[in-house]
Amino acid sequence: MTDSSGQIPTGNFRGTASLGSVDYFVRRYGPAAVHQVIAKLSPASRAYVTPNAPSMGMLAARKYPYAFIGELFRVMAQVAQVPEDTFIRDATRAGMDATLDTVGRILLRYAVTPQILASRAQELWNSFHDAGIVTIRVVSDHEYVSELTEWPDHDVTVCKIVAEARRRLIERTGKKDVEVTRTQCIAWGDDRCVYRVKWG
Repeated sequence: MTDSSGQIPTGNFRGTASLGSVDYFVRRYGPAAVHQVIAKLSPASRAYVTPNAPSMGMLAARKYPYAFIGELFRVMAQVAQVPEDTFIRDATRAGMDATLDTVGRILLRYAVTPQILASRAQELWNSFHDAGIVTIRVVSDHEYVSELTEWPDHDVTVCKIVAEARRRLIERTGKKDVEVTRTQCIAWGDDRCVYRVKWG
């Protein structure tokens, strides 16, 4: 979809960021569940998927609006009959692992410690999104706090996905007992999203 100038509006997930999660759903729940998901999507969202195609027809090189990604995850959770937050955690974990183990392998060299990861926060963000400014406010031995501004077309489900992606990235550095809390959110009326990430 393009705007009146013919440009694709910002506020999109890059396909590489979501294919692993979609493939997780396809593998775990099967073709019948995929057809249920596509049938339940709104007409606008169905334009981004294709029945009987690998990864529901989604492409790594394409950008996908946050509204579509949010709806897709909510519908997949409904079809899977799994609580939404649990599904988001499981699917995001699978998606991050797939990304980091394949096309995103280069990112692993930055993930030596959470502190190094935090120092690369904007670069990592840009690997998955086409808009948003990440600012790290606190970095210590056991936590970091980041804020996200200039993030258009906010979708609360995508915000939850982002929180779970942060959790998995820190886990991939070898840390245990990782907790991620949103202390501010654009969906709550704030002007930014703020995430506090803590680990043992």
